[in-house]
Amino acid sequence: MRFLFIHGNFPGQFLQLAGNLAHSKQNEVVFMTSNEEAKTNQIQNIKVEYFKPHRNASSNTHHYLQTTEEAIIKGQSIIQAIDKLLLSGFVPDIVITHAGMGYGLFIKDILANSTHIGYFEWYFRTYTAKFLFNEYTFDDSLKTQIRNMPILQELDSCDIAIAPTEWQKSQFPREYMDKIQVIFDGIDNTFFHPRKVGNPEMIKVKNRDTGEVFKISKDRKILTYATRGMEPLRGFPEFLEVASQLLEEHDNIEVYIAGADRRAYSYEAPSHNGSWKEHVLDNLGYFKGKDRLYFTGLLNYEDYRALLWRSDLHCYFTRPYVTSWSLFEAGACGANIAVNRNESTVDILEEKSVWWVDIDDQIKLKKELQNAILSKRRQSLLLNKYLINHSMKLWEDCINEHLQKSLSKNL
Repeated sequence: MRFLFIHGNFPGQFLQLAGNLAHSKQNEVVFMTSNEEAKTNQIQNIKVEYFKPHRNASSNTHHYLQTTEEAIIKGQSIIQAIDKLLLSGFVPDIVITHAGMGYGLFIKDILANSTHIGYFEWYFRTYTAKFLFNEYTFDDSLKTQIRNMPILQELDSCDIAIAPTEWQKSQFPREYMDKIQVIFDGIDNTFFHPRKVGNPEMIKVKNRDTGEVFKISKDRKILTYATRGMEPLRGFPEFLEVASQLLEEHDNIEVYIAGADRRAYSYEAPSHNGSWKEHVLDNLGYFKGKDRLYFTGLLNYEDYRALLWRSDLHCYFTRPYVTSWSLFEAGACGANIAVNRNESTVDILEEKSVWWVDIDDQIKLKKELQNAILSKRRQSLLLNKYLINHSMKLWEDCINEHLQKSLSKNL
C-alpha cells in the first residue's frame, strides 16, 4: 500500500500512525510537509516531500475571508506538490491530511481514485471561540463562523473523517456525525509510563534551546506546569498567580514551568510585547520565594518525562478547547495531577485518580493545590482507549473496512 500524509508540521499528530505503517515492508510512506525541520527529524522508512505556498493571504482581502484565502493557497500548493509526486511514479492508495488548513481541499480533484482520510481537530463554536479573544465581539463571532468554511469543505469532500476525541467530534454539525469516527492519536505507553522507582531523586533537566541545566532537589515539594505556550487559554495566568502564593507560604515548595514564552492560540497580553509570562510576573512584583520559581523552556522528551516523574503535583489547566497531549502524557506517566474540570478534560483519566480544581476562584484554587501537594499522592490513570495499541487497532480496522467496501464496489 502507498500512503501519503499531509501536515504543515512534521510529524504532528501522525507520528505513531505514519511510523507504524512505514515499519511494514509492504507499505510505502511519503510525508508531505512545509516544516523544514523535518530534514533533521526523519522517521525510518518515511520519505519527506515539501510544499510551499506561493504567497500569503492578501491584506486587502476581507478579514472574515483571510483564513479561507490562506486555506485555498495552501490547497493549491498541495496540488502542485502532488503533481510532482505523480510524475515521479508515486500514486497513493490512501491520503491522510491534517484538516482545517486547506491541505485536503482539492485532494479528490487530483486523486479521484485514492481514499482521502481527513483528520479533524476542531470546529469553531461561539461558546468555545470566546476564549480565544480578549473581548469576544459580535464581529469576532461572525468571523469565527466563516473560519469554518474550509473545514466544512474538507469534511464534505473526504471519504473518511477522523476526530481524536468524542469531545472534539461533538463540536461538528450533527449532519456529519455519522461520517466522523473517533480515533485518538495514541500515547506510547512504552515511553510514557509510571516511574519504576519509588522514592523521589535529584534530577537534571536541560533547556533544549539554550542548554541551561536545572538541578531539581529530592528534598523539596515540586509543583510543575507544562505548556506549548504560556497563555490564558491554558490557564497560565491563573497558575502563575496561585504558584506565587504557594511559594510565599511554603518554604519547601519549588515551581518548574516547562514551555515556550509564546502564544499558541490566545490573544496577546496587554503589555511586554504580548508576553503573558512577563506581564503576569510584572503584575505580581516581588514575592517571597520568587527565587524558587524556574522557567525551564522547552525540554526534550526524556527530560520532560523525568520532570513528570519527579513532580509532586503537576497542573493541567485549560478552557474548553482542543485538549493538549500533555494531559494524556502526564496521565500515562502516573503523575499526581490537578486538572480543572470542563468538557475537554473529563473522560480522559480515571475520575478518582486526579485532583479536580477550580481555576476561576483563586482562594479556592490555592487551598485545592495546597491540599493536593501536601496530601498522599494520587497516581493518575490514563484510560486505555488513549493508548497507542488501541489507537493503531482502530486505524487498522478503519482502513481495512474502507478497502473492503471499495473492493466490493468494484466486483
